[in-house]
Amino acid sequence: MNERVIHIHIESENAFFDRAKAAFETVQTGRAAKENEHLSFTTYEQFIAALSDKRMELLSVLKGLGPSSIRALSKRLARDYKSVHGDVGRLMEIGLIEKREDGLIEAPYDKIISEINLKAA
Repeated sequence: MNERVIHIHIESENAFFDRAKAAFETVQTGRAAKENEHLSFTTYEQFIAALSDKRMELLSVLKGLGPSSIRALSKRLARDYKSVHGDVGRLMEIGLIEKREDGLIEAPYDKIISEINLKAA
């Protein structure tokens, strides 16, 4: 079974579109494009807000549990249901949690790779 990996970036909109354009051009020439999945934020603040310590813990615990209900996940995390529900909703919005047909949620990625480039001021 292949490992499912997502790359998370902090990049400008121009960098995002440049990467998307390069991938499109690769496909247009008939070459196989790499099957990389990406999630981009334009600022470090957006990145941190979306991937807080609590949300990263939630992802890790969910991955360990396997497909689960939000209630079971909140019990495992020893957090209140409402907070976990809100975090799950946000992680679903950005694609790091998926809801299955049976209504259970899961963390589909085996690995999250994040790269932060520091630029000189």
